[in-house]
Amino acid sequence: MTRGAVERSLLAVLSELSKVVGQERVINAAGTVLQAAASTKQAVDENVAALLALANLPSRADVDDLRRQLDAMQVTLANLSRKVDRMLSEDSGEERARPRAARPRPPSHGPNHGPETREETVVADFDRD
Repeated sequence: MTRGAVERSLLAVLSELSKVVGQERVINAAGTVLQAAASTKQAVDENVAALLALANLPSRADVDDLRRQLDAMQVTLANLSRKVDRMLSEDSGEERARPRAARPRPPSHGPNHGPETREETVVADFDRD
């Protein structure tokens, strides 16, 4: 809990307490106790964070920060994925519209510039497709 959230909670508790009890002396004593409790909680949180840092372990704030970064990365990855899908669909539409260009033939083998064996003929024919 942040300090502001703790203070808002304290004010809400004091407000409710003033409605129930109505005596200013009790409200002041309760306010003092609640302020001391908030200060103690803050000191404990800081000490726990320091101990975690000494042990090279992540604190709650570290984990929350990583979670926010991971969420941002997931959004970025989703946007990138949508853009790639859109580009692929646009490219496939263009390929259907354009006639297919002929590929150059591989260089020939042998003294007559033709394939030397039947297997080379088959491979050469396969490469043309």
